[in-house]
Amino acid sequence: MKYVVPIHQREDFYLDKIIQQKFSSFLMSDSKWVKLIATLVANVAIIKECLVKPIWEEQEPTRHLLFDENTYYDFDYYASAMESMVSGNPRGWYAYKEIEWLDFPGFITTKGKATPVTQDLEAIELLLSKVGKFQLESTKENLRLYAYLK
Repeated sequence: MKYVVPIHQREDFYLDKIIQQKFSSFLMSDSKWVKLIATLVANVAIIKECLVKPIWEEQEPTRHLLFDENTYYDFDYYASAMESMVSGNPRGWYAYKEIEWLDFPGFITTKGKATPVTQDLEAIELLLSKVGKFQLESTKENLRLYAYLK
């Protein structure tokens, strides 16, 4: 009898292969992601925009981490993945290990507004420090949180 590998295991194998090839250090556990995302959702008044870079994309991100004051983040599957919280295609589930980094831009250009909105990066960094230790890179333009290092 021939054994067929379930689709979710093939996806995990594919992701693990990319991670091994591209990165030297893994910095985030699923439990750390859960704490981080819960904190971001709980502080939606401070977090105005968060860009997401999946491990399998090469270009600069145009994806956003989607959440607002109505986001309910407490389902059992959030222990290892999130649903409908990353913009772009493919839509749906994203395992935490698919995220290379999050980026909080200092200036946000919003539709319908001529001047950019500023985001308080120091306040965001303070929030992050309350969650745990992260590999951060801070400039005037952005605050980046790394899940992997190359």
